[in-house]
Amino acid sequence: VTWFLFDVLFYGNTLFQPIVVEAAFGPKQDNSDADDPTADRHLLQRTALDSFLLTSIALPGYAVAGWLMGKKTCGITQSARYVMLQGFACMSILYLTIGLFWNELRHYPIALVLLYGMTFFFANYGPNTTTFILPSLVYSLECRSTFNGVSAAAGKLGALTGATLFAPAANTFGDATVMYICAAIGFVAYGMTVCFVRVPKPTTSPSTRVLATPPQPSSASLAATAHQDNTTPLSNPAPETPVSGDYHDNPY
Repeated sequence: VTWFLFDVLFYGNTLFQPIVVEAAFGPKQDNSDADDPTADRHLLQRTALDSFLLTSIALPGYAVAGWLMGKKTCGITQSARYVMLQGFACMSILYLTIGLFWNELRHYPIALVLLYGMTFFFANYGPNTTTFILPSLVYSLECRSTFNGVSAAAGKLGALTGATLFAPAANTFGDATVMYICAAIGFVAYGMTVCFVRVPKPTTSPSTRVLATPPQPSSASLAATAHQDNTTPLSNPAPETPVSGDYHDNPY
């Protein structure tokens, strides 16, 4: 469910980027430029620049997640589950902030783009990284591959839902309302992670015990055993059996 909710946010906002950028910097093409032969080229350049700006804010989230995960900061171990919680919490707060101050932020385009870009940063830092890690930790060995596929399929359904519904919702209810919806989805995903995402403690299952490699004796113990075998006499040596060269002496 958390993978589904995250992909609703992530892919829905990926297609929602032009609306936010247009709200920040104005329309990319005026009607007066319709007859300009270079208008299409300028439109492409500006779209690429806007995408580069948001991507440059979002992309370091992967690096920060890889650097922090598994380390202890402020006395708290940055586990995959904890990183996911941080991502959902920060995304929800940012979406709520954008929604509350949407009209004001339109007059401060840099602040609007920075806040919106930070939602993608925490998406990459949090659930966009941990949704690929947690299934291998949460599910047991017997059903891990099956439920990992089910979780991934739920994510693709969320991507389809977000990509389909965000633009009509913006046209019907307004851009600020879409930000409120994103904040609500993020808070629900946070609560679902707190309540239902549990990483069990590692245990030794029968299958892992069978595959476990037995401990190998050290070279010192092998040398001591060999020396003991050479020096310890047999307690009951077997009697020597005379060997006869005449085959007729053998009754068998």
